[in-house]
Amino acid sequence: MKIEGSHRVAAPRAAVWRVLMDPAALQRSIPGCQKLEATGPHAYRATIKAGVGPIKGTFSGDMSIADIVPEKSYILTSHTKAPMGFVEGKGKVELEDAGEETVVHYTGEVKIGGMLASVGERLIDAAARKNISEVFANLARECAQSA
Repeated sequence: MKIEGSHRVAAPRAAVWRVLMDPAALQRSIPGCQKLEATGPHAYRATIKAGVGPIKGTFSGDMSIADIVPEKSYILTSHTKAPMGFVEGKGKVELEDAGEETVVHYTGEVKIGGMLASVGERLIDAAARKNISEVFANLARECAQSA
């Protein structure tokens, strides 16, 4: 499944970048994220409660950030699994100045398997869009609090 989009954050690019690089702020920004621990430079172990429709559970896995161009872009890769399935993804995040705001563009591919994939792409797509919107709302809040 492909995902792509853009969100405006009412903060300068440097502030948005600082939040995106702060594991504690990211943990607060990711819906259901119970734990996000550094395992190395730009590598993390995550525990996230999530679900789609009636299928819910706790996912554990790894996330990493690579190809970092400070205050501009990076590649995010994640591999998580739970008893009901797995979610793997890889995507690019790019920041762009827009006056006093920052536009965050994202593109990527997500693979879903196991029982989780049985709920159907339309339901998964709706859940993904909802989670992404929540991430950006939380990101904006983190940026406002760190200003």
